Amino acid sequence: MRKFRRFLGYHARVLPAASLSFLRFPLCLFLVLACEAREPDDRPLAQVGPELITERDYRSFVAGLPEWTRSEAEGSDQVRDYLQSLVDRALILRAAREQKVEQSTGVQRNMEVALRLKVGQAMEQRYIRPAVSVSEPELRREFTTRGWERQLKIAHIFTRTQVRAEAALAALRTGRAFAEVAHEFSQNRTTAAHGGEKPYYYSRINAIPAVRDSLFSLPKGAISAILPVPKGYEIFKILDERTASYEQMRPQVLKAVMRERLQARRRTYIDSLAEQFQWQEVAESMDRLTRILHSGAQEGDKKVFYLSEADAATALYTYQGGAISLGEAVSRSQFIRQGRYVEDSLKVASYLERDVKVPQLLLLQGRALGIDQEPAIADWLARKKEEILIREMRRLATANQKPVTEQEMRAHYDAHPQSYQTSSMVEVVEIQVEEETQARELLSQIRADRQRAAPLIALIAEIKKNGRGASALQNLNDELSVYSWLKQRLSDPLGAAKVAAEIANAAEPTDLAETYIARQLAAVHSVRHGSREAAGLYQLYWHDTPSFGPLIKAAMEAEVGALIGPVEHHGLYSIAKIVERAAAGRQPFAEVQKRIEHTLRRNRENELFGQWLQTLRADAADEVVFFDDNIEALGQDAP
Repeated sequence: MRKFRRFLGYHARVLPAASLSFLRFPLCLFLVLACEAREPDDRPLAQVGPELITERDYRSFVAGLPEWTRSEAEGSDQVRDYLQSLVDRALILRAAREQKVEQSTGVQRNMEVALRLKVGQAMEQRYIRPAVSVSEPELRREFTTRGWERQLKIAHIFTRTQVRAEAALAALRTGRAFAEVAHEFSQNRTTAAHGGEKPYYYSRINAIPAVRDSLFSLPKGAISAILPVPKGYEIFKILDERTASYEQMRPQVLKAVMRERLQARRRTYIDSLAEQFQWQEVAESMDRLTRILHSGAQEGDKKVFYLSEADAATALYTYQGGAISLGEAVSRSQFIRQGRYVEDSLKVASYLERDVKVPQLLLLQGRALGIDQEPAIADWLARKKEEILIREMRRLATANQKPVTEQEMRAHYDAHPQSYQTSSMVEVVEIQVEEETQARELLSQIRADRQRAAPLIALIAEIKKNGRGASALQNLNDELSVYSWLKQRLSDPLGAAKVAAEIANAAEPTDLAETYIARQLAAVHSVRHGSREAAGLYQLYWHDTPSFGPLIKAAMEAEVGALIGPVEHHGLYSIAKIVERAAAGRQPFAEVQKRIEHTLRRNRENELFGQWLQTLRADAADEVVFFDDNIEALGQDAP
């Protein structure tokens, strides 16, 4: 099956188009003669029972396909490929009607969701958005009065627990560099590899409300307290700041102001509808829902809770002519249904407002205005119903599949090693400067300092061989700047432990000494934000190319221990010492087990659905007719 077949959610061999048989000839001749007066777009291409599939149907279907689903065939073969999907669609929908699937609770519930969505969108476009506007002077005033011109370059430490955040803050208070603490404690793997540094400048306009005021009250160089955020806790450091012009920020200002005004207009409009339809919240039921949610069992970042039949049937909201039960309200809100952040009563109230109250009131008003009966809305709902029916038929056809066993998952894991690879990584000490000549001078200095660092190399070798403490490095004189840098690291117990580990793991004392020299120079000269605190040490992956440019490729191809550069990127020049590399490895089975299970379940569903569809085709073989002449003609016209 060619790739466009994913439209039906399965992969199966395309059956050859049916040729005209002698027995079908009189019927087909009648249809062809009857179609002679048709417009070109109305030429029949296939027939399924009494239903004709015309060239217009075909062109509409093909026009709606995403590019990645396009058939790779050409000419009439491409036409037959697409046409088979239209035939399959007709057969599936006919089977759904025969089985009265559209009357099932699941299909009706999905249609209600689709109706609320479509009518709500129409109401929004007609009665809310047109009432909102903003003038140029108003935009400029908002930009100035809200302080949106100030932009911050920040680093952060993100943790999922307060205990870990407090440990990170305690480490910072001992004087350790922010980047080092971020490397060790932050649970944001992407930014932790870069000393916690975030890639962009941020203004109040795009900072989340939970941290906005605290963050923008800090001066450059300051470190924040522990700040609660939606998924955990963060500590920030202000690395740099700059001032943006109104012209630079105008698109963001317009978006933010329009969003706020839309929210205010929507709130006013919904309040008026609530009064019109006598919307009421049943306080006792809301209290009951709060108790149920709070008493749920915590599983990761979710809570598992249960509604009894009596609870689910209790009215949570009433309105003129109807009510919404507690169970229905929960089912409409994805976050509540999944138990996400439900210990926060304010969040639960906002979810219910967004997912239950607003859509229901817009639907009530839309029905009162007759919007749900408009031809465009009715046509959309009819097409949506077909999509829902096809999904439901697929579910029914695959409902009895066997569970995936661990043995099957391990067999798949062993048979597809390339599918579960980790990314290649190279650890470097990078020094980024503004001039190419400066970069070359620093390369020369690293090599010259390495020649002068014989005492350091010898002492590293002795410590490694005899197990002496790393504190012996404090006896080095101050002839080289790297000695002072090492003494500063050794003055901190955690820093001293890291130096000891580096020496124990070093393959060559000379190479480690050169790494220390490069790191000391990075701490002094590098212009990359956060580099001085991390002393230039980075773990680079291919996905870091936007930030590090061609240095990634050069570092990936270089030998461990090499000095490379200068490499230019965005007008700046980088040199680097290659410290370590990790080849792409294999993810442990335990980490990918859920993904494998999903893949195997999906494959099994595709197979079962394909088998069911083959049976459906075979049963309807005598009712399916392909008009070969029209197909060939269309294939010749196709680009």
